[in-house]
Amino acid sequence: MGLLALLATARGVFAEELFTTDIAPIRFADFQEQVSDLAEGIADDGIMLGPALPIESLPIPSVLADSEGEVFVIEGAEILSGTIASQAATSKSSKRVDGEILGVSSRAADGLKIEDLSLDEMPYEASSGEWFSSGCWYAGVESLWFDRSRNQRVTLGRESSNTTTTVLNYTTVAQPFDMAPGARITLGKSIGRDYLDRDQFLEYVYYGGMNWSGVDGFNSLFAAPTLISPLAISAPGFNFANTFNTSISSNFNSMEWNYKLRRRLGRDQVVMSPNGSWAKHAERGYLAGLIVGLRAANVNENFSFVSRRNGVDPSVFGGNYDISTQNWLFGLNLGGELISQNEFYYWGLRGRVSPALSFAANQQSIVGVNTTTIPPDPPIPRNPSPDIRSSAANQMGPGFLGDLSLFGGWQVTPNFSFKGGYDFLLVAGIATATRQFNLDNRRQNPIDGGGQIFYNGVSFGCEGTW
Repeated sequence: MGLLALLATARGVFAEELFTTDIAPIRFADFQEQVSDLAEGIADDGIMLGPALPIESLPIPSVLADSEGEVFVIEGAEILSGTIASQAATSKSSKRVDGEILGVSSRAADGLKIEDLSLDEMPYEASSGEWFSSGCWYAGVESLWFDRSRNQRVTLGRESSNTTTTVLNYTTVAQPFDMAPGARITLGKSIGRDYLDRDQFLEYVYYGGMNWSGVDGFNSLFAAPTLISPLAISAPGFNFANTFNTSISSNFNSMEWNYKLRRRLGRDQVVMSPNGSWAKHAERGYLAGLIVGLRAANVNENFSFVSRRNGVDPSVFGGNYDISTQNWLFGLNLGGELISQNEFYYWGLRGRVSPALSFAANQQSIVGVNTTTIPPDPPIPRNPSPDIRSSAANQMGPGFLGDLSLFGGWQVTPNFSFKGGYDFLLVAGIATATRQFNLDNRRQNPIDGGGQIFYNGVSFGCEGTW
């Protein structure tokens, strides 16, 4: 309601004088003082206009202020377009303003300046693709801390049955591995949008650098050498020992070349601030994506089994059994992702599977020496010359890689974010070291490509576009 409408309820001479008086431009302080007097219910001539009301409950006309601080009164707070003029058109000090106003506030303190009303600063439609990840290139760097599943259980040694009633086995399971650090590096390029207005990307992903290692040992319960190896009961240097020691190392590396297709967010919300400026705010949306590409992965392992007698030189009694395996997997990379994108944060999941061809190989080396006849009961024949053997084998077969990532991130700026998550990774159809034992030399092609390894762990890093 305008000032005239507000004061039309006044009675007596006060209202008549006001309507017949030439109204000059008023300042906001003077206007506020007059409204405060009316709120107290007392006019200048002492006429009671009604009970006092708080100033917030009175209808206050909308205003526009120019650079000189003068106030222009607009009749009615619901005006969307039309001509803006002062209420005294005949006054020499009054001014007339032509223009279009959108959503004018009904409070004087929220008034817009005239210079804020230019049409080129009004809202315009804009896609969130202009807001998030607006660069042509993007990169992500993450630190990985992964655990590796234990080895396949194979019995390497035990106490000989004639020395104890309880058979104690020493297996390859040993202790769990420590978490190993690694990295995931992503480099991609936007190649535009398709005919359905979806974003298209080409990206390269390096995933790996993890190296696990572990050592373990097994000692005889007695001073006499009582440990035997069921891998080869007659192998010299591996039976009737005092100690067995094992060590293993394993690593993982993967590379991907992907084409990614992902839907875009809807139109941004364009919100006008109290100072008259306009700001874009992204609406939350679920972004589904498709991933198609190629993937290559490499898993290498080394295993060592050492047998010794206390106080006896290895050249007299001892055994060393070393196994090395190499695995390369090449296959298609098929996957997808679903991201809940909010204005300042996001979360989602990403999964990929890769049916692949697995190329596995191993090399084995055995050196066993026993030139003694200990223990005498039962006697073990001495071997004047050491048992030295080596072998190599390879195999091509089916393989599989699959990984799942659960992640979330904080959008520090439209083009930079911090992220963290939890990851799962499975590699199958490979030759793991603890599946290749051939100490007794029974197998002519000693390779087993049916192994699998499960990894899982945390990831954290950052992502940016330019």
